Amino acid sequence: MHARLSRRQVPHFAHQPGAPDDCLAGDESPDHLYLKWCLLTAAQEAGADAESEVPGPDGAWRADVLASDPTGRWRFALEAQLSAITSDDIRGRSERMLADGVPSVWFCYRRAPWLGVVPSVRLGEVHDTGVVVEGLARFADGEWVKGDPMPLAEFLQRIFDRQMVVYSPEHRAEGLVLDVLWVDEQCLRAEADFQESVESARTRAEGEHRREEEERQLLDARQRHEDALLEERLAEEEEWAGPSWQLSDAEERRLRLQQITRRMVRRVLAVAERKRRAAGMPLPHLGEAGEAAAGWASDALQKKGFRADHIGRTLGDDRYAGGVPLMGEAAHPVAVIDPDPTRAGSRVLAACVLVFTNWELRTRFLEQAPPPPSDVADHYVTLTLDFNPPKPVPVTVPVSSPLHVSIPQQPTGSTRTISSCACPTPLLYAVFPEGPEPVEPCEETTPASAFLTARCEHCGGRYDGPWRRSPAGLAAR
Repeated sequence: MHARLSRRQVPHFAHQPGAPDDCLAGDESPDHLYLKWCLLTAAQEAGADAESEVPGPDGAWRADVLASDPTGRWRFALEAQLSAITSDDIRGRSERMLADGVPSVWFCYRRAPWLGVVPSVRLGEVHDTGVVVEGLARFADGEWVKGDPMPLAEFLQRIFDRQMVVYSPEHRAEGLVLDVLWVDEQCLRAEADFQESVESARTRAEGEHRREEEERQLLDARQRHEDALLEERLAEEEEWAGPSWQLSDAEERRLRLQQITRRMVRRVLAVAERKRRAAGMPLPHLGEAGEAAAGWASDALQKKGFRADHIGRTLGDDRYAGGVPLMGEAAHPVAVIDPDPTRAGSRVLAACVLVFTNWELRTRFLEQAPPPPSDVADHYVTLTLDFNPPKPVPVTVPVSSPLHVSIPQQPTGSTRTISSCACPTPLLYAVFPEGPEPVEPCEETTPASAFLTARCEHCGGRYDGPWRRSPAGLAAR
């Protein structure tokens, strides 16, 4: 058989003159002969030595077109398959050729059941030129998609140069149904780079998740440790807070209630401060009127079901040493924020939790404040908010409009040097913002007696019991 052109310039195979009647190509259809001629000419155009109907060793197989390297480095069997054949048969023929070191590529015109079972492609024609239209794939956007049509000669040249190989991709676009596809080596490297980037991103995400989980576990362990230390410290303070001599039942109950109250208030504020700091939220500072820290502390206590109100700074009352008190049930003071150490020493201050907005104020207080009364507590119970308050912004007052501030003064500025009133029938008065008014003893603490100090006109001493405004004074108003 040899390839030639007809009178109408149609390429075809023809018998050599004098060929025998049992020629193997005698039963082949014109389409099959034409496809073999296309494969032969395309292989030659791709730079290969090509022959048709080349038998294998011992006649185990026969290649329609055998393309080989002129230097003898490789051989490929190009098979034109247009008749019906099962997938198992075509797989067996391919394996027999490959066993002899000759890989095969199968070609057809129509979608065949065996297409994609073995290395194969489907051909079409564009302007009388053979073109591979199915069986190619390329890698794009993280998946394999259908490749663009490619001229047959270019396809064979890329196969001979090992630039295209067969591959069964895992992640493919919908519609890419063939199992075995021809892909470019560059696309394989692109897929490997993509898989590496995906694996790196997954590894980074897993590592980040693992670090976050470790940090969360470490934070939980640290919080549990801080809770345990706080519990131990509060238990020790509760044990040491009471006096050492014998007390009456009423006094012991009163001291016990003070210890429980201080412990509860300190624990609530410490946990609230720690959680706020762990969440990265800014802590409050005292400010000029004490509203920020006092409001925060009141909210933290009230969220835990403990009533605590504040009414700004006291008006010179030395019982709170110039700090901001928090009042609980029945106007009972439970905490004082930033007291002044030079004015400390009262029984009320010793029975409260002293909350400081920074460590410097706490250190200064503990160094300069006198010890608390021994019948109330052995030492002060303190809590420090771990942050530095911003520096106050100076306020410039124009000379043309001077600022006048009128703050009522209490009867004396050094309460600790004056003894308490011991008169059987004291005549009491207290200085309110509106001025001094007569007051009288009562059974329960009132809001006024919680913030202000009453004095006796007979002896000038401080009255330590609860008192209220006199009905006569209220009627005079």
